[in-house]
Amino acid sequence: MTDQVKTENLSNEAQAVKDAIEHGENIRAKVRKITLDALHRGKLDAQETKRVLSSVMRGASLGVSKTGNKTKEALGEALAGMDEALAKSAEAYKLAIEEAAGRLREFSRHDLEKAANNLRTLESMLLDTLKEVADLSAGEARDIFQNLARHTKVNATSAGATASAAIASLEKKFGRTLREVAAAGSDVALSTTSKLAEAAAGFLAGLSDALHESAKNLREKR
Repeated sequence: MTDQVKTENLSNEAQAVKDAIEHGENIRAKVRKITLDALHRGKLDAQETKRVLSSVMRGASLGVSKTGNKTKEALGEALAGMDEALAKSAEAYKLAIEEAAGRLREFSRHDLEKAANNLRTLESMLLDTLKEVADLSAGEARDIFQNLARHTKVNATSAGATASAAIASLEKKFGRTLREVAAAGSDVALSTTSKLAEAAAGFLAGLSDALHESAKNLREKR
């Protein structure tokens, strides 16, 4: 399969990551920004998160063909950038759940349950997607992705650590489990759009902007 055929249907974020990998500078920060920007568009939920992760990893896989002997380093940096973006997603879910818990009549049980489950499974989504992309990759990229998947599985990710801390903080604040908080949600009819997923995306946009601004200020001081 030619590179043209492989890349002609790439999403915007996949193409951006591919370009970042090929350029070879500040890969971690660039991939984190690309991932964050893609995640906070519209709504933040499991389906969209999985789509973005798959797309970003595909772009990384296609981009390593021009990195030569730096392939392992490039893919490791890309994975670290995605992990940091997911950690910010965990923070956004925490803020959205906190807000929803103060206005339970406005949020359905289903919405709250989905948000809590998405928070719990952020790390597994990263691991599952990494394995899937490894299976679809070829050559050196495949071997490196498989090694990264094994390494990530036995070592704590930023996403997993942040999500666990968020859950513990929320349950301590509420004095009950997230499942009990979700059970207190309303019986309002489900709409086609999740209000809580939209709220989480809004919080993530704010966190992302703050992170980008902080990084910009740091670069200007150097």
